[in-house]
Amino acid sequence: MSVELSIKKDLKSFKLDIEYKGEMRRIGILGQSGSGKSLTLKAIAGIEKPDSGFIKIDGKVLFDSKNNIDIIPQKRRVGYMFQSLALFPNMSAKENIMSAIRKNSDIQINDIMEKFALISMADRLPSQMSQGQKQRVALARIIASEPDVILLDEPFSSLDACIKDEMQNVLEYMLKDFKGTLITVSHDKNEIYSMSDELIVIDDGKVCAEGDTRSIFEYPPNIISARLTGCENIAYAEYMDEHCIFISDWQSEIRFDKKIYPNIKAVGIRASGFSDKNEGGTISFDVIDPTPRRKPFYREICFKPSPNAVKRMQYNTYDTVDNIGLSKLYVAEKDILIFY
Repeated sequence: MSVELSIKKDLKSFKLDIEYKGEMRRIGILGQSGSGKSLTLKAIAGIEKPDSGFIKIDGKVLFDSKNNIDIIPQKRRVGYMFQSLALFPNMSAKENIMSAIRKNSDIQINDIMEKFALISMADRLPSQMSQGQKQRVALARIIASEPDVILLDEPFSSLDACIKDEMQNVLEYMLKDFKGTLITVSHDKNEIYSMSDELIVIDDGKVCAEGDTRSIFEYPPNIISARLTGCENIAYAEYMDEHCIFISDWQSEIRFDKKIYPNIKAVGIRASGFSDKNEGGTISFDVIDPTPRRKPFYREICFKPSPNAVKRMQYNTYDTVDNIGLSKLYVAEKDILIFY
């Protein structure tokens, strides 16, 4: 399956200008609130009409402003799971799903109900279901429409944290046999990492990074994608020479074995990049507050990277989180992200 997007939309206060081409079947779109993620999905679904550009899915043209092509939503074979789920409130679970089955389709309603474990609640109205049950009905309704593409718009945003992981696992299991393209939009890096093979990072209406999901998470190409993929410690850098930079925020110089270029902008260190072991080729930070400030998924600790600077950084080194006597932490050169 291939996806080609060239979407331009001017909303006066916001401009969407998306250019993308990919071949993967599982695509994630990551971005902050208001970056244009949902607007991109609505354009693909036909709910929002771009001012210009084109939308092609597996060679099928859904929209092309130059050739005056604009397939209506009902004929695009695109299933859209809204954040609100958009179930018909006066219809039972079974009726909601049946409403999506196309005329002359071979889809059997009982097969769908059984696959999504909905047999026991076939006659319940949405108001009588939990949020997780409603989500299963909404997804079953999409599958019943036999789409070529499924769009998930912040699929877990309305769920409590305690059941979010469970529902994500359920959703991934339900979709494992889906042969078409799945595009998931979220501002949650964990959801995107788990549910996509290819990643599009959107900022202020434009694509700022695209490529293999795991590669972008490991080596984000810019500061925006680094922050969105969870790089907690980012500082602006000043070029000194081919192997040295100055970090004004830390009042400290860092020397590298590899070559550094004059257009360097910043460096980043993930929380997992710190170690209490000096294994060579590392930079070190003096710990001045040996008692870590505990957070749910990482620790914060005060560093003194130079005699004139005291900073608090996040780290997540399991060997050190309970080491109250810790005096130094180290970061290997390979674990320092460099942004140009």
